[in-house]
Amino acid sequence: MQGKIVVTTTQAGRVGADLAAFLEETGWEYVPRQRRSLETIRKATGAEGVVVWQEEGPVLHLANGRFFFHPSMAKNRLSQHRKGLTVDVMERLVGLRPGDSFLDCTLGLGADAIVASYLTGAVGRVVGLESSPVIAPIVKWGMKVYTTPMAWLGEAIRRIEVVQAAHLSYLRAQPSESYDIVYFDPMFEVPVMKSQAISPLRSVADHSPLSREAVEEGTRVARRRVVVKERRESPVFARLGINDVRGGESSRVAYGIITLNQP
Repeated sequence: MQGKIVVTTTQAGRVGADLAAFLEETGWEYVPRQRRSLETIRKATGAEGVVVWQEEGPVLHLANGRFFFHPSMAKNRLSQHRKGLTVDVMERLVGLRPGDSFLDCTLGLGADAIVASYLTGAVGRVVGLESSPVIAPIVKWGMKVYTTPMAWLGEAIRRIEVVQAAHLSYLRAQPSESYDIVYFDPMFEVPVMKSQAISPLRSVADHSPLSREAVEEGTRVARRRVVVKERRESPVFARLGINDVRGGESSRVAYGIITLNQP
């Protein structure tokens, strides 16, 4: 997304400390609401997107929908896991365990990072990299102000460190064997499911293909495993030289595993 983004509040909203920090971090222009519609603000400023700062976090309004942080997929997965109904893929295939350090190189909405944070626990560490300068602050601040009566979910979300960075540059700067797991979940070229909810995310995401160099840097930075998530039939695994591809027959998603050291 190359267009201009401006920030405003709800009709009843006020500028507070969190909004001021958000504006300073993003450098986006603040536009007083003055009882105007978002379309009026968009036309008056020439903006492609308007962020509305709400109590629940920032919401980016685009022509094709709204984009904001929400943990729905992670919440559903962890709820099933906590009930003992499933063993989540992050534990079963990725091999996460309490105390691990996990680097999510392609954060997006953060569902996998939230599950990883829950599984690694308070003594673990989860860092989420997001290259999009639009997605990163929306998700980071959405996580920061998110509230839920489920303490276990809120704690897992708040432990995630969101970093706006291109994963290759970040990996190059890390010491060798500095994370237990390095994880890549790039934007699929062909979506697994057509979803109105994911459409705004795709419009502002980085669609650059995962490079072999990034995976090689991942193998240097990881202690135990590098994991690549893709469509089951994707040619990406072969292109990246990954031969160990795992995933259930009922799932259209698969995980390429590079094992560096056995658990």
